[in-house]
Amino acid sequence: MDMVSTLTDEKNADPEKIKRSLDEAVKKLDQEKSSSESWGSAVTSNRERWESLKASIKERQHALKELVREKKTGTIGQEEFETKYRKIQDELTELEFQVYNMRLGTDIKM
Repeated sequence: MDMVSTLTDEKNADPEKIKRSLDEAVKKLDQEKSSSESWGSAVTSNRERWESLKASIKERQHALKELVREKKTGTIGQEEFETKYRKIQDELTELEFQVYNMRLGTDIKM
C-alpha cells in the first residue's frame, strides 16, 4: 500500500490524495481493540526490528538529554547546540516513522 510515500515529492503532491492518505493512516491508528491486536501482531512478527527501533530511540533520547545538559552547562555554544539538536530530532522523527510503518504495515516516508 502506497499511502503517503509521495508526500515528500512536492511536484506530485495532490491535496486530495494527501488528505485521503492521511485519513486512511489516522483510521488505521485508531486505538480500538483490533488496532491493539494488530500492533501486537506486528511487534511479535518483527521482534528483532522492534527491539532495534526501541534501542535506537532510547539512544537518541539520551543523546538529546545530554546535549541539553551540555548547553545548560555552557560547554557548547548556541549554534552548535541548534545544529546537533536538529540532527537528533530528525533522527528521532525518522525512527518514529519506522515505528508507524511497522504498526500500519506501510512504507510512509518523511
